[in-house]
Amino acid sequence: MTVLEMLDPATLTVDANVRADMQLDKPFLASLKEHGVLQPVVAYRTESGGVHVLYGQRRTIGSVEVKLPLIPVYVGESLTEADRLAKQVVENDHRQALTDHDRAEAFHQLSLLGVSATQIARKTGAKKTTVETALKVRANETATRALAQGWTLEQSAALEEFSDDTEALERLQETLDQEPARFDHTVQYLRNERETFRLLAEATVEHREAGTIVVEAAGYQMPEHQYPHALIRPDGTPATEEDANAVVLTVTYNNNAVSVRKVIANWEASGYTLQPYYGGPSSSTQSGPMTEEQKEERRQVIKNNKLWDASTEVRQQWLMILLSRKNPPTGWARFTATTLANYGNSVAKATAQKQELAAGLAGVKEPSYRSYKELTDKTSTNPDTMVLAMMLAAHESDLSRDSWRRPGQQAAYYLFQLQDWGYTLSEVESIITDHAMATDKANTAKEDTETFEDVHLDEEDLIAEETQYAEAG
Repeated sequence: MTVLEMLDPATLTVDANVRADMQLDKPFLASLKEHGVLQPVVAYRTESGGVHVLYGQRRTIGSVEVKLPLIPVYVGESLTEADRLAKQVVENDHRQALTDHDRAEAFHQLSLLGVSATQIARKTGAKKTTVETALKVRANETATRALAQGWTLEQSAALEEFSDDTEALERLQETLDQEPARFDHTVQYLRNERETFRLLAEATVEHREAGTIVVEAAGYQMPEHQYPHALIRPDGTPATEEDANAVVLTVTYNNNAVSVRKVIANWEASGYTLQPYYGGPSSSTQSGPMTEEQKEERRQVIKNNKLWDASTEVRQQWLMILLSRKNPPTGWARFTATTLANYGNSVAKATAQKQELAAGLAGVKEPSYRSYKELTDKTSTNPDTMVLAMMLAAHESDLSRDSWRRPGQQAAYYLFQLQDWGYTLSEVESIITDHAMATDKANTAKEDTETFEDVHLDEEDLIAEETQYAEAG
């Protein structure tokens, strides 16, 4: 049975709250002093006869601070420690949102009491994945320290993920300090790099254990090793893959498999010569080592390609969140009309070949070719969202690693639109929009110059006409 009583707040007992910072700010204290406690505190009577606060610790401590004589208190039966913590989290979130650090600490305390992640999620109303992430972060010293310093749960989880990689941690810290809006892009890039390293390391071990020589690169990138089609055997016949004595390992575009290419390592020592087209006799193409400038250009291309891959994953995840909202973003109809008017070929291609992509952006897990139609057939599906999903799929399908190398008008229009809707462009995506702005600026300057020249010529013509008129007198 619960009874409403008016009690002296100074007589109530309060234990360690799940809120690390009570945040007794001046406006809150002023409100208590003027209006008193409007929402009763919830407490229970202990075995010793005292009253222990269950909900409303902040209000209780604030009331003591401003010296309120009495406050309303619902006094009820005792609850288990687990229920106390869980319900307190819910109540605090309603009154004043907990920080990620507070919430992770509460989940941690509950787990120490033997409460599972599933039970914590059920008791607090949090998602199970959020609880699991918080517990993982709380178990890592570096991530816990970052959480206490104000990093979000997701950011701290990234630290936990890369806690064994000093260079990755430094890069994450640098990104958070200098470009926090691009944090997700950096995390995805580091994930892809780690996965690439893992795949290549495993494949390298496998080939070497089988007795195969593995070299880093061949051809233009590393001329001392060449692909068979570029070489001539000592007897003058073209080399084939049967002559290969080594392999080059690379990761495929989607970063989920290893590509193996056969090469002839140290070909000159074995008596091979280059085909004319590849730098042999009568050829003017480069056959020697790359210059430092060429090496740097190659490194930048490789880096930007990897950044592009990471950006694509982050961007499409962001699009899924955008499409999951109740209503499409402001200006979506004009975006659709502009896309249809200017980039109809992309839309036609997407509707015929990219329905799976559109369905995936709309939130379908493991979509098939028919998923888009099945989703639009549902009466509960917002048709506006499905139209936008297809427009986005049309633009996405036209983007590739080549987009940053050859910035086009469509890619720029699309990225500018996403930016207007709140998406943060990555470093490599900004190459496209920066190019578009520079081009517009150059075109504007050219138009201004041409206009000035036209006006100048008109003035000269006018003066000439006036002179002729005066002479004709």
